[in-house]
Amino acid sequence: MTRRPTATPANPHGSRTGSRRNGRRPRSQTNAPQPLGDALELPEELRRASGLTGAILRRLRPHQSTRTFADPKTGQVYSARLNPIGHVCKDGYVRLGGGRNWAGKEQYAHRIVWQAVNGPIPDGYQIDHRNHCKSDNRASNLQALTPLQNVQASVRRGKIANGENVANARLNDQLVREIRATTGTVSGAEWARQLGMDRTTINCARRGQSWRHVKPCPRLMTSHRPSRS
Repeated sequence: MTRRPTATPANPHGSRTGSRRNGRRPRSQTNAPQPLGDALELPEELRRASGLTGAILRRLRPHQSTRTFADPKTGQVYSARLNPIGHVCKDGYVRLGGGRNWAGKEQYAHRIVWQAVNGPIPDGYQIDHRNHCKSDNRASNLQALTPLQNVQASVRRGKIANGENVANARLNDQLVREIRATTGTVSGAEWARQLGMDRTTINCARRGQSWRHVKPCPRLMTSHRPSRS
């Protein structure tokens, strides 16, 4: 006797859809926007006027709040009438126009592409370009990072100066190592007097609050408030 599958909230009719067939696992369901493909319901004359190939039309993904479409492969954003939009600004980012769909405000193209592919940007995160080319908005070149991770990535790429690379730096890597090595024998005040610097600057470098890229670096000690019972 064939036993009918038990009904569940996800499968109220007890059908076999989604169960294993021929030893294969069911396809996972995701909330990420799916490619439009043939579901891009636009008049045929608009398709032809756009000049876009069928391959591009199948790749397009919608960005609902701005009524635009994004091509994840190229990073190009298209208007509702399938016209390529966006302009490279002086800072290197591609921005989109200020029309009524944007409430009069310009928006970054890379944020629209990321949202069209992955959904809403998590709170407190920024969208970073992996190769640091701000106009390269391909989905594979975008990643969501916290502000701290974004700064750290820029420092690793050499886009943000730190340590002795800062134009007005009074210390250098070797001096910082010597200051840390003399902890307990030469005071911060003495180092400040010899170098003509503020004692706070010396102590911050010694404790590892600054110049953390110089190794060895002291481990910062953090104070924790007692938990309330």
